[in-house]
Amino acid sequence: MSSLPIVPGDARPIRESQRDDARPDLREEDLEPLLTRFYATVERDELLAPYFAAVDMVEHIPRIADFWSTIMFHSGRYSGNAFRPHLEMPGLTAEHFAHWLATLERTVDAAHAGPNAELMKSLGHRVAYSMQVRLGITPVFEYRG
Repeated sequence: MSSLPIVPGDARPIRESQRDDARPDLREEDLEPLLTRFYATVERDELLAPYFAAVDMVEHIPRIADFWSTIMFHSGRYSGNAFRPHLEMPGLTAEHFAHWLATLERTVDAAHAGPNAELMKSLGHRVAYSMQVRLGITPVFEYRG
């Protein structure tokens, strides 16, 4: 796996036998609590909060968890268009996406380590890159998946 574009240093996946901490790998049942913590951070973030102010996150997090469950664990729980709401967010820039990714990575790393945690971060980069391209935003970092 290639290094994640915004993570300095070596971002190669860590094998279970190489881990030096007690953080568990990410499991499907961890998605909602993880996303709740992530969006609680986003909600307090000066750059990102305005884009989520009108969203009822208590109602929306299960849908976001279904999205991540589908792309990570192939659960098939998500149906819909994850891109469409981003069309209604004027003023999004590559900086917003880079900041969102850095926040996601910090949130994942604070609680989880292992192949699934790395997969979530990698997929976050893929999703962010794809959304930026579709929105006509030149990404700060090239996606190398």
